[in-house]
Amino acid sequence: MAFAFNTIFLLILYVAIPTALLCVVEYFLAKVESPWPGRALPILAVIFSVCVTLILIFNLTNVSLWAALAGAALGLVVLNIPTVLYLVIYRNTRKKFIEKKNMDRMNIQDL
Repeated sequence: MAFAFNTIFLLILYVAIPTALLCVVEYFLAKVESPWPGRALPILAVIFSVCVTLILIFNLTNVSLWAALAGAALGLVVLNIPTVLYLVIYRNTRKKFIEKKNMDRMNIQDL
């Protein structure tokens, strides 16, 4: 029981809290006029997940090939959860920004 509690506590401490803070950063980066700052965190999150998965694969030398591949696939899925969150925040924030920009353009054309 204590092991499960420690694991959940460490998971929250090292994954959930930084992801939540970076979601706030992603929101403000996506509100910038240029689209590239908002794309930085999702790109970095994908690179991070691939690097950690490669490290996991190379460290599983005593395990069968199928177990290593299953662990790698599971690692990619779990490590890309923050990437999906960042992309959802980016898409929703940019959608509002683009709609506002189109409305301004339409108002200028009406004049």
